Amino acid sequence: MATTRDAAPAAKFFDPLAQIPGGAGLRAARDAGDPAAALAIVRGLTAHDDVVAALWGIAGDASAEDHALFTAAVEAADDGTPLARTLRALRYITVGWAIRSGARAEHVSANQFEQFHDWLRRAERVLFDVCAEHPGCVPAWEARITTARGLELGHGEARRRYDRLAALDPQVFAAQRVYLQQVLPKWSGSWEDASRFVAECADGAAPGALGPALVVDLALERRVDGEKTIPPEMIDRVRGVAASTVLHPHHVRTAATATAHANFALFFSFADLPAEAWPHFEALGDTPVEGIWGYYEPGAERLYRTSRDAAAKVAAKAATRTGVRA
Repeated sequence: MATTRDAAPAAKFFDPLAQIPGGAGLRAARDAGDPAAALAIVRGLTAHDDVVAALWGIAGDASAEDHALFTAAVEAADDGTPLARTLRALRYITVGWAIRSGARAEHVSANQFEQFHDWLRRAERVLFDVCAEHPGCVPAWEARITTARGLELGHGEARRRYDRLAALDPQVFAAQRVYLQQVLPKWSGSWEDASRFVAECADGAAPGALGPALVVDLALERRVDGEKTIPPEMIDRVRGVAASTVLHPHHVRTAATATAHANFALFFSFADLPAEAWPHFEALGDTPVEGIWGYYEPGAERLYRTSRDAAAKVAAKAATRTGVRA
C-alpha cells in the first residue's frame, strides 16, 4: 500500500540504510510509502545485524506530517510473516518514542508517557506472538529488549530477552548496544552494571567480532553524562579494540560495522586524536550513520563535518610527509 507524496523527501545526512546491502532500494521503497517492497529486499539479507538495521530503518521517522499514512501502510503490508509483523511492531515503537522524545524522564509529561506506553504495549503484543510462534526470530527478540526498557519491565526481564537472543546468535551488535542502554544509570542501572556487561561482550570474542567495541559506547555515554576527560588508559583500550574489531582483517562487515566506525570516529575526535579518527571516517565515506553522534542534535551534522574535516587534514599532511596519497 503506497502513500501519496507531493515530493521526494529530502535526503538526511545520517542515513540508517546507507550501509546495508540493497540500502538504496530499501530507501526508495520506504520513501515511496511501500513497506511491502522494502520487506522483499530485507528477506534477501542474511546477517542479523543487517536485518535488524534494515527493519529499524524502514520503520522510519514518526515525526513527519504524514506519519499516520506510513503507519497504515506498514500495517497493510503485514502479511503474517515474522519479518512483516516485526516491522509493524517497530513502527509502533518508533511512533511511541517520537511522542515520548529523547528527553530524560523528568522532562516528559504524563500525557506523553501515557501515549508512549500505549504504543509500546501495542508493539509488545505483536512481538509476544511472533516470539511465541517463531522463537528463532532474532529481530523480534531485539525489539523486545527495547519494549522491556520503555515499559519498565525491569532488568531481569530485559536480561531474559537478551539471553534468548544471544542463545540464537551471541554476536548481534545491535542487541548488545540496546541492552547496554538498559543497564546504564539513566535507565536505573549503574556504571558498574554497564561495565560488567561490556566486559562480558568482550570476553571470548573471536578476532574481528564487534562485541569488544561496546566499550566505545560506554566511554561516550560517560562523556554525555558529564565525564569530559578521557583517561589515557581508556584511549589505549579503545585503540586496541579498534585494531581487534573493525580494523581487523577477519572482521566481516555488516550494518553494525558502520555504527561502530561512527562511534570510534566520535571517540577519537573527542580525545583530540584526529589521525586515529580518520580511518573510521574514511570507512564511512560520504554516507555516515548516526551512532552516538545523534546525541548532539541539533548540531550533530555540523559536529560530524567539522571533526571529519579536521581528521582529513591531519591525514593529508601525514600522507604528504610520507609520500603516500591519502
